[in-house]
Amino acid sequence: MKLDLLYQINEKYAPYCGASLASVFENNKHMETIRVYILGEKLSMTSEARFRELAAKYGRQLNFVKTEPLMILMKKLGMPAYRGSYAANMRLFLSYVIGDDVDRLLYLDADTVVTGALDELVEMPMEGHPVAMALDSLVRMHKERLGFTGADFYYNSGVILFSMKEWRNRHCSERIANHVKNVRAWYPSPDQDLLNVVLKGEILKLSPRYNIQPIYLAFGVKDYFRTFGARGFYSQKEVQMAISDPCIYHFFRFVGEFPWHKGNVHPDNDVFDKYIALSPWKDYVKIPADTGLVLKFEKVLYEHCPKQIFIKIFRIAYEQFIYKANKDSMRHKINKTM
Repeated sequence: MKLDLLYQINEKYAPYCGASLASVFENNKHMETIRVYILGEKLSMTSEARFRELAAKYGRQLNFVKTEPLMILMKKLGMPAYRGSYAANMRLFLSYVIGDDVDRLLYLDADTVVTGALDELVEMPMEGHPVAMALDSLVRMHKERLGFTGADFYYNSGVILFSMKEWRNRHCSERIANHVKNVRAWYPSPDQDLLNVVLKGEILKLSPRYNIQPIYLAFGVKDYFRTFGARGFYSQKEVQMAISDPCIYHFFRFVGEFPWHKGNVHPDNDVFDKYIALSPWKDYVKIPADTGLVLKFEKVLYEHCPKQIFIKIFRIAYEQFIYKANKDSMRHKINKTM
């Protein structure tokens, strides 16, 4: 059995990616071959050496993919730089830098940890879809601003299973570049929104066990569905089963913190600590999150409010955040008639 794996990181995220990669290796020792591709932006020699050390420990292949040619290509195609970097959308153009010998490719964000075997993702039929993804746990109103109905699915891009053959056959990278050039270039969640908008109806839905998101663990499942609703989402049973048999944890920011911050209240803290201790970054020292007064207050509320009440506050705060982010991005909109 063979697994091809992709990460896209910069130097800041190298330790977290190290924890993620250690978790993949540790829980998939039975795999005959694991080839890892790292799109690394300005990685230090120390970080590269640590990644090589980790791969050698488990007898796995490691490939650092040069990003400079990819950035030149993206600039030529008219892709915008977000916050001064092309990194946000690099994986959407990976077909230009990944060889034809790679077909099934699993992309993982650096803020993920794998706690189970990935056999199903290697073997599952893609049914002609270019990508498979799990649904996003927070987006409701935002997807309607993108032109989706409440019943439409909106996917999270932290875990993406690519069929490179279908991706190339459907010219997905080129379609994304064309959308950016002729329809809309700026989105609040650059890669995620583009994937959902351009590939609407072409994405295969993964089980939530392959993208366990913090809100599933911070609150009860019933409270989550009572607050966010079930339309255009998994059933309560599907989420509950995923929590009882998780495979990939995706610990994006929760009340302003990640599990690598000192004193965090992130629900994935323990699982992160376990796997960074198995990596060459076991000497990582946590520092407090650099958050403003609003997020500090949100954390205090989370620690002291009944969870049934706080989740409602959490939803309102998130909707305000994504509303503002969408409004800001619209100022850069290309097609004013959209």
